[in-house]
Amino acid sequence: MAPPEDGVRDRDLAPDDAQDLATPTWATNFGSNGGLLPAVAEEDQEIWLLSYSDLVTLLLSVFVMLLAITTLKDQLPTTPQPETPAVALHTATPLPPLFDEPEPAVVPQPALPEPTQPPDPRPRLDDGEVAVTAPDLVAARWREALAKLGVPPSVAVDVRQNRVGIVIGDGILFAPGQADLTPGGDGLLRRLAPTLAATRGEVVVEGHSDSTPIGNRRFPSNWELSGGRAASVVRRLIELGLPADRLSAVGYADTRPLSAGSDPASLARNRRVAITIRADGIPAGNDPVRAIP
Repeated sequence: MAPPEDGVRDRDLAPDDAQDLATPTWATNFGSNGGLLPAVAEEDQEIWLLSYSDLVTLLLSVFVMLLAITTLKDQLPTTPQPETPAVALHTATPLPPLFDEPEPAVVPQPALPEPTQPPDPRPRLDDGEVAVTAPDLVAARWREALAKLGVPPSVAVDVRQNRVGIVIGDGILFAPGQADLTPGGDGLLRRLAPTLAATRGEVVVEGHSDSTPIGNRRFPSNWELSGGRAASVVRRLIELGLPADRLSAVGYADTRPLSAGSDPASLARNRRVAITIRADGIPAGNDPVRAIP
């Protein structure tokens, strides 16, 4: 034991102070292993233990909350999704009536007579009669008109099916082997043009030749000759006032002969120009005789 400091002796101290000096402060501070610890180390240990305990408490609280949320989610009942009902394609069966109702009596309706058209007072003609009658009437009127015009006897009226043709020999209109109108032919067309203009329907000018080959530079065959003569007549009728949309020209060469012989009379008869008036172009309901003044 160290001796007391100078000037201080045990007998000079108070009893309490003497006891404190006799007992050192580190005598009561023991560590966990039985060692001695100073008083300052014990205070530091208590401070970090407090922070550590707070951290552990917070972590424990977080884990408890997570566990509670997970458990609660697993325990919640699931709501099933409503299924869309299938649309029934069949109609609903009607409920039987509570009381038997009498069926309504079916009243038979009287049969209505079919409407009948009043009889036509005009005489009924078949198609063949109609096709022949109209051209015959037009032909009769044409013969009268030609007689009044004073045309030569070689100009005739021909009826074929539903067409009326004014047949003109080539000797009147053209010189042999030519397609240019002669002065006599031009004069004949001048007399026929007003009557043709007064008619209705299509006017077809047909050129015909005999079977004798021609073979010149202007007309290599009878096709060119017959077609050229028909075109010359059409061109002159247009100049005389007939509408061009009513006229047409066609050449038949020697394919439609009137006589089958090869004698000069038969050949002369086959060389002709026919101005054909189509009777089917006459409007229905009109008297074809009135087509010619």
